[in-house]
Amino acid sequence: MKEPWLREVVPAQHTGQSSFTHSRINCRNYSHAQSCFRIAAERLVHINQWNDYAGKATASFQLFDETGNAINRPVMKNDYLRINIPGPGNPDEGGDWVQVQQMGERSSGEQQLIFITVKSCPNPLTSTSAPTHFFDQPATSTFVIFRKQLSLMAAVFGRNEHPNQKSRNIITRIRNFFVYLGARLGLANLQWKALTHGLLYEKEP
Repeated sequence: MKEPWLREVVPAQHTGQSSFTHSRINCRNYSHAQSCFRIAAERLVHINQWNDYAGKATASFQLFDETGNAINRPVMKNDYLRINIPGPGNPDEGGDWVQVQQMGERSSGEQQLIFITVKSCPNPLTSTSAPTHFFDQPATSTFVIFRKQLSLMAAVFGRNEHPNQKSRNIITRIRNFFVYLGARLGLANLQWKALTHGLLYEKEP
C-alpha cells in the first residue's frame, strides 16, 4: 500500500486472507473533487442507505447503537451493524454482526480521507459471547473514501479473514464455511464493488 494515510488507518494483515475492492473517478477540477468527496463521505456514514447505493440484490445493513437500539443516523464509533447477505442467512441469530472499532477523517490541501473500520462481534441483542458473523473475530473491514488531488477512490479493505467455526450449531459452521469460500471465490468482491461504485456514482453531480 503506497499511500501513507491508508497504511495508517487500515489494520495490518497478520493471518488468514485479505481483500481489496475499489472504484475510482477522476474529477473535473478542484471544486468538483471536493464536492464529490463530500457527497461520497456523506453516503459512507449513512449505513442504512448502503443497499440503496449498491443495489437491491446486494446485502442490506441496519445500524444499531452501542446499547442495541436500531437507529437511523450517521454511524458512530462503537455502533453495531447487522448485515443480511443474499443467500443463506445466519441460522444462529438472524444476520451477521460487526461493531465499529475506529473511524475518522483527515484533510489537507491535496488529500481528504474518511474511514470506518468494523470487526466481527457477538450479536448485541443476545447474551452470546461468540462472534455472530461468517468471519471469525480477528477479521476487519475498513471502508474508505480517499481523495488525492482530482482522483477520488472508494475502497473496502478486508484483513485477517478466517471462517467462523465457533458456533455450537453445525449448520451454522457449515454455512459460515461456504460463505467464506464464496467470498474467497469473488462473491464478496461483487458486493463491495457494487457498494464502492454506488458511493461514487449514484446521482453523481
